[in-house]
Amino acid sequence: MFNKRKKVNTGFLKEEFDELLLSQINQARLEYHQAQESETALVDSRVNGHMIQAQTAVDKAKFLYLYNEAKRRKAVAKQPLIFKQPQE
Repeated sequence: MFNKRKKVNTGFLKEEFDELLLSQINQARLEYHQAQESETALVDSRVNGHMIQAQTAVDKAKFLYLYNEAKRRKAVAKQPLIFKQPQE
């Protein structure tokens, strides 16, 4: 009776941050795929390959971190995101 805590409705806040997380995942996924494509395209050129590989590794780590965070939160996209090729 006296020491009862009120339940805080965090559903709306969780949904808002899950939407933000899912949009960041989508952006990171596109950046990672773009980095992979640029890495394979520049393999034969004279550009410093270590810098390109490092950038691809950073993009991959960023994507995997966000993806694992979404799995931990059990965030689900309302609409499945279809991979879109970046326009050239």
